[in-house]
Amino acid sequence: MNGSIQLEGVVRRFGKREVLRAVTARAEPGKVIGLLGRNGEGKSTLFKILLDMLAADAGRISIGGMSPDGSGRIRQKVGYMPERPEFHGFMTIEEAFALRGRFFEKWDRRRASELAKRLELDVRAPVAGASKGMLGKAAMICALAHNPEILLLDEPTSGLDPIVRDGVLGEIIRELHGSGKTIVVSNHRMEEMGGLIDEVWVLAGGRIVATHEVERLRTEACRLVARAKNGAYPATGLRVVELSNDGPLSEWAAFDSDSADRFSKAWGIEAIEREPLPLETSLKLLLKEADAAASEETEAHHA
Repeated sequence: MNGSIQLEGVVRRFGKREVLRAVTARAEPGKVIGLLGRNGEGKSTLFKILLDMLAADAGRISIGGMSPDGSGRIRQKVGYMPERPEFHGFMTIEEAFALRGRFFEKWDRRRASELAKRLELDVRAPVAGASKGMLGKAAMICALAHNPEILLLDEPTSGLDPIVRDGVLGEIIRELHGSGKTIVVSNHRMEEMGGLIDEVWVLAGGRIVATHEVERLRTEACRLVARAKNGAYPATGLRVVELSNDGPLSEWAAFDSDSADRFSKAWGIEAIEREPLPLETSLKLLLKEADAAASEETEAHHA
């Protein structure tokens, strides 16, 4: 089983707009990756390129040991849950499953039925009029029923009630992780996935601008309260985000111990306090890092 994902200099344009500007990253087999970024940063576009639904304008891609070639062969190895799932409205959910199953060599009807029971999804219900949560459950089953090596989940918690989101969905992802599946999850509320992911990729300005090991965030991320001489602060480049600035005192978040140590020793810092940062808070604050990085990337791109 080869569940690795490799991206090297991947570019995708829509007209004159460059959505992806040389995305480079690697996911090792069996890892759960959280893809973090604001709306419009290209997360769904990247997923569609990995699925061979869109062609990259430049760059090299390998997913499950295969390169996208327009044939659709990759879909046999990859399960995909889109942010806005669509099914034929004149069908029942069960009929929609039967149709999907015709396109996958390893589609397992028994597995689809078992997942429907776990997710408490009535497969006899018509697609027309189905709630967002029901469609999300159906899309999850479609992503899993052919036993893929790699899973791409685009906003999988959207529309799900808290019990399903925090309980059943989490259990399913843990089981898949334990069986060696490679999973990439895009979620606006990444803190909901904190106990499931191994690594976070920060997508901003069309690039993967940072990667963070979740275990390192859990053990090293911290909150810093600093007093600067004459309002001076360290230069940019450290993995820190300013939280507040109240006169001579400012609060910062550092995402690893090296950045925290370098910040503490930086020129102009007179006094500093340091305390651990909860993982959920770190994951929320990474969006601020993404925003800052996106601004820097955009300015550099247009310079």
